[in-house]
Parts: sequence; structure tokens; C-alpha cells
Amino acid sequence: MSAADNPVVTLVGVDELTLDRLVNAAITDAAANEVTPPVTTGDEWSPARIAWLKDFHRNRRNGLSGPVGETTWAILASNQVVGSVRLKRTAVPEILETGIWLTRRTRGQGVGRLAMAGVLQTAATLSAQAVRAETTTGNRAALRVLRSLGFDLVASKDGTGVAALLMFGTN
Repeated sequence: MSAADNPVVTLVGVDELTLDRLVNAAITDAAANEVTPPVTTGDEWSPARIAWLKDFHRNRRNGLSGPVGETTWAILASNQVVGSVRLKRTAVPEILETGIWLTRRTRGQGVGRLAMAGVLQTAATLSAQAVRAETTTGNRAALRVLRSLGFDLVASKDGTGVAALLMFGTN
């Protein structure tokens, strides 16, 4: 897939077959720290990190109304699993949180923007009033995507983080 391509991006539920494809995409084309919290020291894929990733997606299969209050989708670009995106309930019922990761080879090709647009559509159909996200000031690609989708960005006081908020239905 090249930047000149217009990839077909689809969000699919993470069943066991899709989970296997998602884990394979993560361990072959993303750094562990880009996909999981620091379950182990270093940025290597370890059995503990792989187990965490599988458990994370399995525990979210009941969706936003489930006990975890979060749901995930695998991102397919031209029928290849290339990352994951999520929606999570927050302490404010009308606001959902999102997050995304992509394989290295997919970045910069518009896939992230299309996947995020799909998640925002889903959030709107769920009657969310807003969606929030967090990233770092150094993640220029994420900042570009968030800006292009209309998020308001606010840098953290220490200058390393960025909080993003998109309000729905405001004119």
C-alpha cells in the first residue's frame, strides 16, 4: 500500500481470529510501547506483553455497556489488519475517550484519519456529546489527524502532553 493508494478502511470487532491477526501485526510492525503500557521493562515484545494485549481486547468484547466500559476494533486497510482503535466511557457520561495505534508501514497514508473518523461516527450514533483523546507533543502525525478532524488541542502544563476534545453538535 502506498501513499498514492486510497485504502479501504474498515473497523471490525476483535474475535479470536481477528485477535490473532492483530497480535501478529503488532509484534511484527509496531513497538511494544506503542501498543501496550510498560507491562515489562524495555520496548520488546514479551510473552507478558502479548498476554496483556490479548486480554485487553478479550475483556472489551462486551462493549461500552460491559464491565470495562470500553470497546475495541481492529483496523483493516485493504483487508489487512493494521492496528486498533477504541472507545471508552469516562466519568462524564456524555464524553467518550478514544485511542489508536497503527503499524509502522501504514502510518502517513490516511488510514488513521479514516479509522478515527469511523470511531467518531460511532460515538455520535451513541449520542456522545464529545470525544476526547490524549497524545504527546512529539506525535506530530496524531496531532495532524486530530486537528484535521476538528479536535481542540490543549498542551499540558509540563509541555509534553496534549489533550484533545471534539464537541459534537456545536456551531
